Amino acid sequence: MSFESRVVAFSDRFLSDRTFQLIVAPALADLQFDPGTGMLGRGVNRLAVLRAVAGGLRAGLRRGSGNFIALALMPACYYFFLLLIYLDFFETSRGFFALASLILVLSLGPVAACFWPERRTARPVD
Repeated sequence: MSFESRVVAFSDRFLSDRTFQLIVAPALADLQFDPGTGMLGRGVNRLAVLRAVAGGLRAGLRRGSGNFIALALMPACYYFFLLLIYLDFFETSRGFFALASLILVLSLGPVAACFWPERRTARPVD
């Protein structure tokens, strides 16, 4: 599997089509247009493509992270409030922090499952 096909596969899985078309595809086109001479030239060009992928990930995370955090905090705040009401029943802080971390993990699980990107069909090989 070549570098370009790995980038395309990663982009298909984790980036939106709009982000791929506007950010990653031009970087891949530049990589194919200017393959670079020697190991250093290819490395610099591939680093530019990886920076484009990282920028696309950052844009996607910025766009969807507000809803993710809000939906994750709703049940967590509810259960943390109940936990604070019954704080007198904990003899040590160890049990409180164990239960608080369990609440946080259990609140993130369903939201992460809902926000996980769906599997797309594979692009045709050019």
